[in-house]
Formats: sequence, C-alpha cells, structure tokens
Amino acid sequence: MKIAIIGAGTIGSHLARYLSGEHMDIVIVDKNPEKLFMLNTEHNLMTVEGDGTKLNVLKKAEAGNCDLFLAVTDVAERNMVACSIAKEMGAGITVARVNRLDYLLDNYRHSLHRMGVDHAIFPEQLVAQNIIDSLSHAWASNWLEFNHGQLIMLGVRLADEAPLAGKYLRELNDAHQSMHVAAIRRDYDTLIPRGDRQLLPGDMLYVTTTTSGLPQVAKLTGKQIYTVKHAVMAGCGPIAEMVLDGVPRQLRFSIVENDIDQARQLIRRHPGCELIHGEPSEINVLTEAGIAHAEAFVALTHLSEANVLTCLTARSLGVRKTIAQVERHQFFGMAESFNIGTIVNKQMLVANAVFQLLIDEGSLTTQCMVLPGAEMIRLEIKAGSRVTASPVKDLSIPKEITFAALIRQGKSELVTGQTHLTDGDHVLVVCLPGALQKAKRLFQ
Repeated sequence: MKIAIIGAGTIGSHLARYLSGEHMDIVIVDKNPEKLFMLNTEHNLMTVEGDGTKLNVLKKAEAGNCDLFLAVTDVAERNMVACSIAKEMGAGITVARVNRLDYLLDNYRHSLHRMGVDHAIFPEQLVAQNIIDSLSHAWASNWLEFNHGQLIMLGVRLADEAPLAGKYLRELNDAHQSMHVAAIRRDYDTLIPRGDRQLLPGDMLYVTTTTSGLPQVAKLTGKQIYTVKHAVMAGCGPIAEMVLDGVPRQLRFSIVENDIDQARQLIRRHPGCELIHGEPSEINVLTEAGIAHAEAFVALTHLSEANVLTCLTARSLGVRKTIAQVERHQFFGMAESFNIGTIVNKQMLVANAVFQLLIDEGSLTTQCMVLPGAEMIRLEIKAGSRVTASPVKDLSIPKEITFAALIRQGKSELVTGQTHLTDGDHVLVVCLPGALQKAKRLFQ
C-alpha cells in the first residue's frame, strides 16, 4: 500500500514512523528539510521537500498514485486543499486533520466529501473522548467495546496482592475462564502471552472479557469497580471543554487553572464547575480543589512533564484514578514506569483512526486499538481461510500474534485452544508491530 503524508509535525512524524514499521510504501511531504532529514535517516520512507498544497510538489510525491493520502499539518484549511488536489489527481482515500468539532457533523462531512475529503480527524476530540471513556470505567487504564458492548478489551495493572499475581498462564483454569490475557506490558516491552509466561505484580494486562465477566476480572487483578462522582481537572483548554460537554451531568468537576481569564471563560460556559485559581502542582491548591475527596484527577496542561508530576502528586494524596495527557514521547515511558493510571497521547489516538482505515479498506467502522508496542484489530475470516482447518491450539500461529476473542453470529465469546474458527467469524487479533500483514494473511 502506498501512503502519502502531508506534514512532518508531531502527528505526521509519528504516523510516518508507525506506518513504515508496517512495511508500507511511505512518502512524507514538508517544508522543513531538517525534519525530513531525520525521518529519512531513521526510517524506511521517501521524503519530498515543499508545500503540500502545491500541485508540482504533490506530483513529485506521486500523490495521485497513493492508496491513502493523509494531510495532517497544523492548519485545517491547508489539509483540506491538499486532499482536494490529491483526490483530483487520482488519490484513493483522503484524510484531513481538522481543528473544529463542527467539521465532524453530518452537514460539514457532506461538504468536505464534495471537496475531496473522505474523512476528517480532529485529534483533540479523540483525546477528549478517550478521557470521557476513562472516567466512565475508572478502574481500568484502557477500555474498548465491541459488539454493542458485549465484548470488551481493557487494560488493567496487576495489583501486588491480586489472585493472578505470580501465576503462570498455563495455570489458569476454569475459574479464570471469564477473561483472556491478550498482551502484557512490562518494563517498556509488550509481550504476547504463552503458557510459560508468569504474571508479575505491576504488569499491565490487556484482557478480553464479556460484560458478565467484568466483576471476575476486577477481582482476579486486584481491582474494585467504582464510579467517579467528583474529579479535579488541571488545565482548561479546548480538550477540557469537550470533556465537560461529554461527561454525565452528575459528575462534578473542580477546575484548577493559573490563567484566570481563560478559566473564567470556561466557567461561564459550564457554571456547574468550581474554579480554583492557582498552580496545579502546588499541594495547597489541590487541597483547596477538594482533592482529598475526589475519585479522579485529569491533567491537561500543555506540558507533558507537568501532567505526569501533578498526577503523581494526586496519587500521593489518595486519588484513585489519574489521567495524564502526555504528548512528548520522552515522557511516555516515565509515565508508564510511575504507574500513572491512564496515559492519553494524541499521536497514538490519530494512529488508531488511521489504522482503522488500513484494516477496513477505507471505512472507519472497524474497531481497533494501537497499544504501546502492539496493535489489536478485528478481522473477518474469509471462506477457505487456513485458520478454519484445525482448533486454535493446532494452528501454526506466528509467535507475534494471538487471538483474543471472537464474534460469531452476533454472539461474543473468548478464544481458547479448543476453539474451532469458522467462516464469517470476526476475531480480535493482537499482534506486535510489523506483524499486521502476517495477521491479515492468516484470514485470507
């Protein structure tokens, strides 16, 4: 697949790195030669220096021959123009990064489509929705639903005294059949489970389960299911406003912000929130915000390191759920090692959306999750696929891949070694980076 990316900023660079790891044919366009030099040196891709809205530059990038065209500069209007020109040249699927929520509404989507923009992605909206989902399921670090909520993939950190701590996967018996461990994140590495793998306290387990299995998963991993009634939020930019617009009315927020004018504007639009003027990193300010009685703390300032540190402070003050927006990758590992509850990363969420396009051939209907160091996708078994030949335990599945769950005739179930897959099954597949094409070939 040939992919063109316009813009080598944080999102464009992340997409280029991520997609080149999947052995895609990537060309990236930007005006900044230094950014292009770094990408060209570190990754297997082509670079074109120039303005991505210019016809001659897009011709040099062979935009008319690309299967997927991604315009992700910081300027929405330039992205739309680039998509329009590329579509006229013959590009396949076009995607524009936008900066306003109304571009995602139906009437705008139709207008954009007529311009040549097949899909619009608003990264800040993706972050806000991720935070809303995290607050709704606060005991888990990650949460993704399938099959109308009947099947769930969640990330949960294994507590020290959890019943599963210290067990080998081969020891899991009928008492543990409410869950399937699909991946393990440990010390910056992502591991595909095997029978001789031991589960250790502090591991981030990515687990599939059904709705009825959630209480058992919480018990086995040493967690308690609870509801967030009061949250403290640091920062009051556009993402904060979208979070406030999307959470249930009964969830009470205290907003901590040092910029009093910006904070007052937010409070005027959301009068039910309490405003505390001050620096979120100061304990006395958090105390005034009622941190001692809050179930959650959300850090949304523009500094990744400040978000990580304030979440650590909140945890030391007894907050059960902390959420940090971390955009600088050098702080991502630090946030993981410090056991920050949920880490929200704009680049990774955009990669999620693009990943859906790759899997579902141009549609945003296939659910997937780009995990730190792994991908989780939903694939349909085609007639005659080799994975239907034998039970799962007898299949030659590459070690970078595991089957987590399946949906068969509308019903959800977990995959075991005895499961015999059939044509038409939809299977949740977890694979390490670079194994996507192997996974797709298994189902052909």
